[in-house]
Amino acid sequence: MSRDSSPFRYTKWLALDLIRVQLALFAIVAVILPIAIYRIQSKFGAAPDPATVLTGTFMAGLTIATLMAIGGSIGSDLAGGFYRAWFSKPMAPAWYYFQRWFLAGVAVLLAPLMLGGMLALVLHNGSGLSVDLMVTVALGYLLIGSACLLLSNFTAKDWLVVFLLSFLQQRLADVVQQAAKSGFELPEWMVFVKKALPPFHLINPMKPALHGNELLHVLGYGTAMLIAALVIVQLRPLGSGGRA
Repeated sequence: MSRDSSPFRYTKWLALDLIRVQLALFAIVAVILPIAIYRIQSKFGAAPDPATVLTGTFMAGLTIATLMAIGGSIGSDLAGGFYRAWFSKPMAPAWYYFQRWFLAGVAVLLAPLMLGGMLALVLHNGSGLSVDLMVTVALGYLLIGSACLLLSNFTAKDWLVVFLLSFLQQRLADVVQQAAKSGFELPEWMVFVKKALPPFHLINPMKPALHGNELLHVLGYGTAMLIAALVIVQLRPLGSGGRA
């Protein structure tokens, strides 16, 4: 066994795992999509706006990319018993999983950069990248990734739960918006559930970056879930104490 006792001793391996799997998949999409668009452009002569391609891609795929990057991080280790190896030498579980969360976030943020770079290379019409898009992707990862990490303390299927919660929140937000326009009064429980769930519906790559109260809502909720996830994984027993 390695004698390395550095608090960063697993960082290299965590990063390599992300590069080999998640980042590699993001790179494949970043290569295939611009080539497919180029072939369509060559056939029909219509050149899409790279910014529209980028925002549309991440409108549809940001949640999926985040779930791929961080989903099951704690729950899979608990279910598989891997924590016995990870923490066989002194290391705070909260620090280990924070590194895992942070590196996954870097991978997700690299995805639009790779796609934008390939769009510029293949289409010769700009990258479509913007500060607003990158800020929105970062906020989306904070919210979705933190929800995954929190729920991963309790189930290896955290990615599925977060996906369903995100879908439910978006549908509730649509219902509340339509009710407000029509003057229809919704049941109190529905309004409460919509307010209590993480504000996934506020993350929209096709709109300008959040600001004001909406920004504070996302930052506050995402940060609170991240802190709660790390406190739980640090304080609750990892093994025979009831989680594995």
